[in-house]
Amino acid sequence: MLNSSESLAEKFIRKGFWLYLFSFLIGPLGYIVKIILSADLSVEEIGLLYGILSLVWLLSVYHDLGLTESLNFFLPKFIVQKDWTRFKSLLAYSLGAQLITSTLIGLILYFSAGYLAEHYFRSTEAVGVIQVFCLFFFGMNIHSMNTTVFWVTQNTKLQKGTEFLRMIFVVLFTLGLYFLDRGNLITYAWTWIGGVMIGIFFGSIFMYRTYYVPYLKDAEIIYDRELVRKVIKYALWVVLAANVGTVLSQVDMQLIIYLLGTKNAGYYTNYLSIIGIPFIIITPIIGFLFPVISELHGKWDEAKITAIKTLFYKYFAVLGLVTSMFMFVFGPAIANVLFGLKFTMSGIILQYSAFFIVCNFLLQINFQILAGVGRIKERVKILGVGLIFNVILNLILIHLYGVVGSALAVGLSWIPLWYLSDRSTRMYSNGFDFIFFIKNLILTIIIGGISWYFLTPLFTNITRVQWLISITGIAFLTIFPFILVNKKEWILFLRELKNMKK
Repeated sequence: MLNSSESLAEKFIRKGFWLYLFSFLIGPLGYIVKIILSADLSVEEIGLLYGILSLVWLLSVYHDLGLTESLNFFLPKFIVQKDWTRFKSLLAYSLGAQLITSTLIGLILYFSAGYLAEHYFRSTEAVGVIQVFCLFFFGMNIHSMNTTVFWVTQNTKLQKGTEFLRMIFVVLFTLGLYFLDRGNLITYAWTWIGGVMIGIFFGSIFMYRTYYVPYLKDAEIIYDRELVRKVIKYALWVVLAANVGTVLSQVDMQLIIYLLGTKNAGYYTNYLSIIGIPFIIITPIIGFLFPVISELHGKWDEAKITAIKTLFYKYFAVLGLVTSMFMFVFGPAIANVLFGLKFTMSGIILQYSAFFIVCNFLLQINFQILAGVGRIKERVKILGVGLIFNVILNLILIHLYGVVGSALAVGLSWIPLWYLSDRSTRMYSNGFDFIFFIKNLILTIIIGGISWYFLTPLFTNITRVQWLISITGIAFLTIFPFILVNKKEWILFLRELKNMKK
């Protein structure tokens, strides 16, 4: 399942190719769906639809009692040991727990739809949407089993390929409803279910042919008390970490729905889509750190973990700076390009959290390292501090500044999360290149100032297509000064990747 002869550099280059190929294909698909919905539905309906989806993600942390994420930690070790019996047994434990808990939570959500619609979302339309998303909740949990196995075995082609198939059918179903003029809250909700059914179908075929037949068919499912004890112990902390982490990512949306209503939630959900654009680029490679670091930790190769953190910190800190600058300067223009003039407010919201994106980039690296080396308790504690900090700031800043206050609260909460996670992974640090960082910080300030004073005035009295062309052109022009200034660093980066082969 894992190619033990493959060097660390080869893992990131070859498998990173599939990560980015499919990420660049999948990313735009999600935006196509949201662009269509934003054009066909009102701001309030967008807020209601994605508010319910946010609630479903909140509940998803309990769908398997933490066993699915535990696969990320334990399965790579079983693969290294070629222990297919425990591999198959752990999959069976996780699938059984997932079927039971998903069914129970889905039924509770289904029968409480009327109460939630009246007292939480304050919309009669919410009842049908909640009930439809109960099926989506159940389907996504089954779909995640296949993709998790693909992920821990570092088969990025199948993991991302299955997700691509799911999303392409969501787009096709959405386009069909739009052009047939049959789109509404209920019918658009069903497109998500159609997509996840496609994902389950193809994912199960890939899983059967690639893993079950050659590795697991003849393996037994056993009851290993020691394995169960270790997995449950780890899973309990995973549940706490996932619970805190998911609440942290969704609490702002739920507070906005409850305190400010669905219209502000509509602006906010499209803001979340815009700020998610850079994560299309960084999430695949950072997420891939988990199985790689877990494998290295299983081999006690701490030196390579240190090399990974040092290298990623150096370049992702600068990437975060450039992203923060671009999002702050062109936030409203990006919102108008993607979602139209009625969502300009989404771009203004973006400007209140843009400066903190660099902290988010770095804390993602730290969390993957903590997860990969099995220090799940520290993740829980750090996320707990961030959650408390975030909720308090949200309650204060929403009261003072409305919906933009929530974005500011979220951005500020990334600072303690980064600081605490950095302290927890300091033993894997080998210094930080401040000269490289400051050099690029100065360049970012210069380019940002020029863009703010000379380029943003151009985005007046032009069409949406002209906005798109201008934003795209400016984005490419912004990259060139950084390439020229850091030419030697890129050569050094390639040299460091080659050194990893040793």
